[in-house]
Amino acid sequence: MKKLLPYLTRLVIISLLFLPVLSPLHQAYQFVLVAITSGTMPTEEMMKALPYDGSGNLYTFLVLILATPGLEIRKRGIGVVTGIGMFLFVDFFMTAIWQPYLKTPQPSLMNMAVSYGWLVVAHYLLPFLLWLLFAFRQIERLFRSRP
Repeated sequence: MKKLLPYLTRLVIISLLFLPVLSPLHQAYQFVLVAITSGTMPTEEMMKALPYDGSGNLYTFLVLILATPGLEIRKRGIGVVTGIGMFLFVDFFMTAIWQPYLKTPQPSLMNMAVSYGWLVVAHYLLPFLLWLLFAFRQIERLFRSRP
């Protein structure tokens, strides 16, 4: 637990340092997502019309993975690339496949439950699940009471 306070301090500092990067990250993410889903050169209107955008949660994952102490640089790099790929896949899936399916007249209750369940897992839990996947041992050391 003695390692937890320095980690939280590091997490806050990295979060604050990455705040200026948030807007360019958001725009770059939207640009790539529109290019993938539409297959055309993205425009500002197309980027604003995206129904799903996981760049904010990608930011959360990036800050978590970069702030984790004891994580090898190679593993951090793989985590960052994998995280970006996973978030793009999730948003591509939601935009290109799931969205048209939901436009059916009067979707069933089951359809809506699955849609919202997918959204919660894919956007809100994904940063933490990926973080656990890549940094489980380091996270475990943060909460271990013995040296």
